[in-house]
Amino acid sequence: EFLLSSLPYQKIKNYQNLEALPHSFETDADVLQWACAVLSDSPMGANLLSEAAQTGWSLAARDLDHDGYHLSISDKIIELGFYNMSPKALGRSTHYRYNLICVLAKALRDVWHEERWGAFETYFKPEAVLLLERARAADSDCLSILMAWELRSAGHQEIWRHILASDDGDMAEVFTNIINRHPSAQYNGMAVAHMFRQWYQDEARLDAQDHATLQDMDDILEENDKNFGKRKVTAEEFELLSLMPDGTKYLSNLGATVAQDPFFNGLNDPVNQTHLFQIIYDNKVTYVRDIPFRDAKLARKFHL
Repeated sequence: EFLLSSLPYQKIKNYQNLEALPHSFETDADVLQWACAVLSDSPMGANLLSEAAQTGWSLAARDLDHDGYHLSISDKIIELGFYNMSPKALGRSTHYRYNLICVLAKALRDVWHEERWGAFETYFKPEAVLLLERARAADSDCLSILMAWELRSAGHQEIWRHILASDDGDMAEVFTNIINRHPSAQYNGMAVAHMFRQWYQDEARLDAQDHATLQDMDDILEENDKNFGKRKVTAEEFELLSLMPDGTKYLSNLGATVAQDPFFNGLNDPVNQTHLFQIIYDNKVTYVRDIPFRDAKLARKFHL
């Protein structure tokens, strides 16, 4: 693993040809430094990299069971999957290199949220956690697309083409359609807000995110009988989640819609519905020898 604050990606950007550099990848560090150097050509990417470095985060290459990333919260490590490829092989694959940059962009925005919010379950009810995790995932996807657009403006057009051909291509198309009609939408949050809405349009994307969140919530309940908080999520909190480094909230005045409109908070998948109802029930009871108690004090007495 490598501390972000010690990775010399700015020096690499200043003194190396970023287009040619992948052909000389030898180590994990070579790949990670290159990815950071490229992403820092996006103003948003540079901002998120800087903040993650200042708050003590590290980068590491890991063999993950999915083509994405994992945040090791306690150790402050962003674990990136290398697609079961060696650095040399990754250097030869433009598809996987560009995908790695997009994944890193999402991970850095996720770190930004982690530093500000921590664990949602500490304060919020299970159903609120589900809605917040949706919004957090949608936001991270949206901002990774915004960073890809900024990289396009910096000369990395191939990364934008990669985004258009990816599973998030529908969101990227919405973004370009909006800014073509309203050029200022790129800067006032309007284009990102439209992407945010588009994220929810894809039921497969939404259901997959819900499924992953519900699995994590199961783990939380099994961890030392830990329970969730009691708060509902407010419109203001959805707006705060959309805060950009420059102070813009792209969901400004839209938080109530996200909080109340069934389009954003409905749960249509029957398996996920059943799973959520079970978690809500389990959150309200304490099990002793497989017997559910609503009164935790009584449960402790029974245990004794």
